[in-house]
Amino acid sequence: MTRRRLLLAQVGLHQRAFWRNPESAFFNFTMPLGVLLLFGATSGNDPVPGRSDVRVLTLFVPGILAFAVVVVAYGNLAATLALQRADGVLKRLRATPLPPTLYLGGQLVSTVVVALLIALATIALGGAAFGALPRAAALPQLLLLLALGISCFAALGIAISAAIPTADAAGAVTNGTYLPLAMVSGMFSATLHLPPGVDAVVGLFPLKALADGLRSTYDPAASGLPVADAVVLVAWTLAGFLIARRWFRWEP
Repeated sequence: MTRRRLLLAQVGLHQRAFWRNPESAFFNFTMPLGVLLLFGATSGNDPVPGRSDVRVLTLFVPGILAFAVVVVAYGNLAATLALQRADGVLKRLRATPLPPTLYLGGQLVSTVVVALLIALATIALGGAAFGALPRAAALPQLLLLLALGISCFAALGIAISAAIPTADAAGAVTNGTYLPLAMVSGMFSATLHLPPGVDAVVGLFPLKALADGLRSTYDPAASGLPVADAVVLVAWTLAGFLIARRWFRWEP
């Protein structure tokens, strides 16, 4: 088989494994969508303080869109790799003729597919439930930021999987490294205001960069690509790739 056919076969394998695990598929899809409906239904849709051209829920939806990307591309991928390492799956794969890069490539492409499906569902639900849709002129910018965000958090997911000692610790490590940052990055609140020093530090992390970048595609007052946010995402993508290349482990 050619490398392309091998890669496609791996993508199909990972897709079947994901959708045949109903618990994983259910929670990866329903958690972001449930948070969107729960917070959206219990929050007011008044204009953003100090502005009259945009409402709170319009800027809330892209924050949950960023959260959905993190859940799948970071949390789910890291937990999957940690579980496969603990079960000896990765070790056995090293004994087969399949190139390791093709196996990880299949994981990454499958993660991109799932992340895009969840992103599409989140955008559609935000539009149907709250009338919040990205600006038509910002659709190319939205696709670029989604690509950067998925790449960034997938690279970080592979990197953090090397630090997960056992399968039982996967949920604690992944949730503990992104949920606190998600709360202070404005993913769950479009009107969150932090002290300037804290905001500057949080802005160095990719969660806030992705949330702010996606929010700019919904904000009628924004224009053009938020270069600073894109640079943060690219920098963390490179960091995740370098860490994964150096410390990723195949054996338990």
